[in-house]
Amino acid sequence: MAIDGTNILESDLGIDVQNEILDRYDSGQSADEIKSYLKNGLQNISSSLDLEIYISTACLTLWEIGLLDDYFVKLLKAIVENGADRTWAEIDKTAISQRNIALQKLLKKVSAPILKVRKPKKHKILVNSLFTKGEVIAFQIDNKYRCFIFEDFYQYRKDAYYAFVPTTYNDYLKPTIDTILIEEVPVTKTNVMGSFGVRKLSLYYTDIEKLKDNFISIGHLSIDLEIEQLGFNRQITSVNSLGELEYQINDILEGNKIELYACYELK
Repeated sequence: MAIDGTNILESDLGIDVQNEILDRYDSGQSADEIKSYLKNGLQNISSSLDLEIYISTACLTLWEIGLLDDYFVKLLKAIVENGADRTWAEIDKTAISQRNIALQKLLKKVSAPILKVRKPKKHKILVNSLFTKGEVIAFQIDNKYRCFIFEDFYQYRKDAYYAFVPTTYNDYLKPTIDTILIEEVPVTKTNVMGSFGVRKLSLYYTDIEKLKDNFISIGHLSIDLEIEQLGFNRQITSVNSLGELEYQINDILEGNKIELYACYELK
């Protein structure tokens, strides 16, 4: 878990907890459902540092949406009374005192009613209008063709991404499905038993839609569901040209711990 500072929302866990609460709130879950989820989550935390981060983040976020109650406030008060977790002292010699100040400020803040409650946010549902699953897409750059396979379109809040599996195709000839079948895709082993998953490259939807006139549909390949689900995903928020797109494809193909897997075995 990455920790960038001593403030309430300066850790991966803190951000994850806040996002989960807000996602549930925005989707219309009731106060009881959200609080039940958080209380159940408390049972699965084994680290005292994680528990402190979890409770402080929950208190701040519940307060912002007008759902904070005595149950969570009491947990926060106990943390403040006992002092910040000793692990903070291992991060930096001044971190524990800074964290104590942050926790005391938080308790003071949430002990007063919030004047403007954050309202649930409704995000427009975005739609994939370009590709079908398994579609092999080619584009030409510097007189050579590159190819990737479309796998998924997904949305998180207001953002959406087209997810592709890069291939090793890099040739002056326009590809066909037969030529793609003798190429390879990047995979990463997921355990010592040799299970592996394909590496995906997810690109922001508006970037892909701006580049769509450069794409050529070659046909379709079906990627095995298991290796698709076991895969890893690189999410890129900005690709503004075919050159940048090619760079991202090459970077995945040449990445650390990457192995290559024959396309003909995907089917």
